[in-house]
Amino acid sequence: MKKITLQVIADELKVSKALVSKALSNDPAVNEGTREKIWQTAEEMGYRIKPVRKKASDTQTGNIVVLMPRAYLDDIEYWGKVMQGVEAELTNHQFSMILSTIDISLFPKEGLPSSIYDRKADGAIVMGHLPDNYIEMLRSIDFPFVMLDANLLDPSIDHILANNFLGAYQATNYLFAQGHRKIGFVGDPDASWSFRERSRGFREAIRDFNEKNDEEIQATFIAGIGVSGTGMYITGEFADTLKTQTTSEQALTGLFCGNDVVALETLSLLSKWDIHCPQDVSIIGFDDLTLTELMNPKLTTIRVPKNDIGMRAVQMLMRRIEHPEVTPEHILMSTQLIERASITAPKQ
Repeated sequence: MKKITLQVIADELKVSKALVSKALSNDPAVNEGTREKIWQTAEEMGYRIKPVRKKASDTQTGNIVVLMPRAYLDDIEYWGKVMQGVEAELTNHQFSMILSTIDISLFPKEGLPSSIYDRKADGAIVMGHLPDNYIEMLRSIDFPFVMLDANLLDPSIDHILANNFLGAYQATNYLFAQGHRKIGFVGDPDASWSFRERSRGFREAIRDFNEKNDEEIQATFIAGIGVSGTGMYITGEFADTLKTQTTSEQALTGLFCGNDVVALETLSLLSKWDIHCPQDVSIIGFDDLTLTELMNPKLTTIRVPKNDIGMRAVQMLMRRIEHPEVTPEHILMSTQLIERASITAPKQ
């Protein structure tokens, strides 16, 4: 009698041997339907399976909690697209999403949903800037979770982010390529980890340009605007600083804004002062929200793969649930430059 091996099963189903191996070990990365078919075929062919077969549904609730600050509902387009990716991938795993927005002024015991304490969910995806004590609470009750675009940097926690540094590096170099030598970063670097990384990419691009070229880049930071766990904020000094930097004798000709909403606010103020984009000042944003196509001019920006980030976060969480002791991952998703009408060469 022919020995039934993983390769024989793979040949029968016309799939890879690796996929068969993953399915028979109940790897959550394998679609439930595919896993069922492989198990059934293996059993019918007489493959000797040493471990006891165990379905995820036997021990799991089939629910995943998405946690995010309540203020993020004001920026639902960005986070909504992330959640679309989360929901699509959860459907592939036959899981459901429970969205819980958090009042970050509350202590974790009151702020976290009962679905976590009552174990009515199998894990959580923590989006954005929840206070550190919320993360510590999840860890203390041994509840599986991953972080998505969070401020806390902890090598022991799974975390997925856009590659904010390289996106900003590319954005700044794009300004250089258009001839801009007097540029500014608009936003508070310490407002969030993403803004900090974007400002770092801005700085590094300037440093590298100055090292490789005879001419020197003049750069400045325009503070007083940013995002946090309580949402968007603008200080009273922001408008004054922006006006000074764009109307002085050594006026900036190119601005890299910390995100698209910052770019929108910047454009609105410049328009009030009769400063035109891109004729007087070129602007590039970050995130690629739908509003970038509606702005006048349409905004050049860095696209964040929001849907893909959500999907990848689910895959990461499933891995953590199935294999609690596996080495944590920190994953950076690549961004993309989207060229539109808000950048042109500076006036001579």
